[in-house]
Amino acid sequence: MSRKKRNDLIVTIISFVFFGFGISLQLKAAIGQSVLNALAVTLSYTIQMKVGTILNGINTLFFISYLLLRRTRLNYKDGIQIIATIANGYIINLFLYQLLSLFTVESYFYRIILYLIGIIIASISLGAVLAIGIVKFPLESMCLIISEAYKKKFTAVRMSFDVIFLIITLGLTLLSHTPLQIREGTVISILLLAPLLGICYEFFKKHLKMEE
Repeated sequence: MSRKKRNDLIVTIISFVFFGFGISLQLKAAIGQSVLNALAVTLSYTIQMKVGTILNGINTLFFISYLLLRRTRLNYKDGIQIIATIANGYIINLFLYQLLSLFTVESYFYRIILYLIGIIIASISLGAVLAIGIVKFPLESMCLIISEAYKKKFTAVRMSFDVIFLIITLGLTLLSHTPLQIREGTVISILLLAPLLGICYEFFKKHLKMEE
């Protein structure tokens, strides 16, 4: 393994851990979540499972769907995807239920700050992961395959899934009377995540190329 590939792998692993930490901070803030995380939290109340474990299940379904739609043989990158998908849920569970459980945030103002810090950390770390390209995310990979197969815009396909997550989350909330997760945090995520992620992605893409 070359020095460049070794460095990329190390940065990817560190960034992946920080991404899980950023998501955990958003979950800890409890002011509503991005639509996918909102679905996971709602399901965790409904079926009494940890959020990271549920995200593992959801992402595994997306990954299997991606493989079926792709219709090609497995390769070593798929093995990395499987490991990363499973690791992500365990990292979130570790931070959320072990480390972050050691303190509580009562003030609404501080919960907003915590959520914003979580989004910033998640955006920076995810930008690095995507710029390096070793790990891809199952949902985005599946959306890309669908957009190519049916000649649809990627953003339209991705937004369609967000709408589906939103409808399922609201439906489960009404049926099971769980705390509503589509709240101000959802709005903050919609407004800030994509722009922040774009800035971080472009920064790391340019910076990493300069190091080659």
